[in-house]
Amino acid sequence: MIFKMSPLLATLLLVGGCYRNTIETGLPAANAMPYQKTAQFFLWGLVGEETFDLKQICPTGVTRIEEEQSPVDCLFGCVTCGIYSPRTVTITCSTGSAFLLQPEPDAGVTVVSAENPQASRELAMLEAQ
Repeated sequence: MIFKMSPLLATLLLVGGCYRNTIETGLPAANAMPYQKTAQFFLWGLVGEETFDLKQICPTGVTRIEEEQSPVDCLFGCVTCGIYSPRTVTITCSTGSAFLLQPEPDAGVTVVSAENPQASRELAMLEAQ
């Protein structure tokens, strides 16, 4: 009976090791292809560090950052007994339309575009005072 369950247990162990961590900012996503890179980690992910310059990757802002250990990454970790355990990082850029502020230093005000009506109302109320 144990020998019949071994392939099932092995499959559950392989699939159970995969995970996903997602951060969403709520900004509108751009139509461009997301930036994707494999981060290198070792000893079951305990050793290694990966840094991403978000201002260089997405100058208009970030919509979503997703870190996952895909099935392929998990396979590498299993084959190497955890010595090498990569993770895939996907970064989706935003359109930048949420940040359409136009400073006018000579007038001492910042003009808010119509794409943000709440901010436009607040600015109008401040100017009326």
